[in-house]
Formats: sequence, C-alpha cells, structure tokens
Amino acid sequence: MAERFQIFNYRFHNEELEEQFNDFFNMYNLTPMFTNEHRASGITISYIDAKSVVNVTGKYHNVLKNFSDYVNTAMDNKMYESALFKAIYQANSFQGLMGIIQRIMKHVQNNIDNKHLFNMWNIVWYTKEVY
Repeated sequence: MAERFQIFNYRFHNEELEEQFNDFFNMYNLTPMFTNEHRASGITISYIDAKSVVNVTGKYHNVLKNFSDYVNTAMDNKMYESALFKAIYQANSFQGLMGIIQRIMKHVQNNIDNKHLFNMWNIVWYTKEVY
C-alpha cells in the first residue's frame, strides 16, 4: 500500500476506491503536491471525483496524468514547493483543486514561452491571475 494523504476527506465509504485514489497520486508521482499538506485545510472528495481519477476514461485522470509532467519538471526550482502548496491551500474541494490545476496548465501552455519553461514555477507563483 502506498502513502495515504491526510488532506483528503472522503464523502463516501469505499476503502478500495480510497486506496486506488491514493495509489493514483503515488503511481504518477504527484506526491510533491502534498509535501506541505499538514498546513492546508482538508479537500473534500466525492465518490464521483474519486471514480473520475481512477478510471482511465475519467474526466480528471488525464488532466492529473499530464500535470505530473509539470510537477516533476521543476523539482530544483526555488518557488516550486510554494506554488504547489498555494494550489492545495486555496482548494477546499477536489473540483476546486482541479480547476486550479487546469488554470495552471492552461497558463503554462498559452503564456509561457518555451525558453522560459525552466522557470515555470516562479512564473506561476508570481502571476496573480492564474488562480
């Protein structure tokens, strides 16, 4: 069994789905998002949200899978951890978190020039209109 994240508050009673949901974040190396989870309030997860993540055809599955590329690109960036924490800190529901992640991805894809991608997390952190 992989690491369980304390930030998630499940609104359903299905231990197998909870485990699959947590395993997804570990499998795609999204764990850096939750480095400072103890500083943030809980994120509510509904049954539908969890199914959307664990099912390959789910709405959030590919979004999070693609976001893992961003999460793992900037490990040595100074503002990386702060920018990731800002995302989970501002979300109180999983749908809210996904909205923030989608805005970050859209911002990176549309507004950051390729020659500045190495500095992506600093740009996301200092851009107030992203989230």
